[in-house]
Amino acid sequence: MKLSVSVLDLDFGHLEDSIRLLESADIDSLHMDIMDGQFVDNISFGPAIVRTIADITVLPVYSHLMIKEPEKYVKEFFNAGSDSVTVHIETIVKENKHILDTDNIGLSLNPDIELSELDPYLNKVSEILVMSVYAGFGGQNFIESSLGRIEELRKKRDRLGAGYKISVDGGINPGVASRCVKAGADEVITGSYISASKDPVGAVKSIREAVRNLT
Repeated sequence: MKLSVSVLDLDFGHLEDSIRLLESADIDSLHMDIMDGQFVDNISFGPAIVRTIADITVLPVYSHLMIKEPEKYVKEFFNAGSDSVTVHIETIVKENKHILDTDNIGLSLNPDIELSELDPYLNKVSEILVMSVYAGFGGQNFIESSLGRIEELRKKRDRLGAGYKISVDGGINPGVASRCVKAGADEVITGSYISASKDPVGAVKSIREAVRNLT
């Protein structure tokens, strides 16, 4: 299992210290939640912050674009240092689907979007990011039906011989992480479980241990 941590709730007044602490916790990547106040109600940050973080860390940087018209910004986020960029299937229309021809591009979808919407693109993208909460705000509870969606995506991948990784984002704690991995997830993305902890390193270890203890 790969473990990615969202930077959304880090202490930006001591950003480098926060990132160094996460690096010491043996995580696999940093997750950038990019929100525009239009596709979702919240607003976070843009390419300049991604560039700052990419310059600080040795970890891969993954940018999740929860924005309208992502085709206008995908290249900019790659240029800022993103190792991969994920856009929402809800934002893909005929006029912009060419962005899915980009290397290291992924697709995400909210819990109320049918998985069949992904079918035309499953052999084109590097990642499917299953939102196990509704995109826009941290600290939400995991939606249990997400487990079935993960299992279905794993089965589709096996049938197609596709190469996408399956990631899951939202409400991740040790118990949820272990169930997601058992269902077929390759990566879990966690935010408030780590950032709200008095011991972020210990919180990371607790997720790792829960997954290792799967039977």
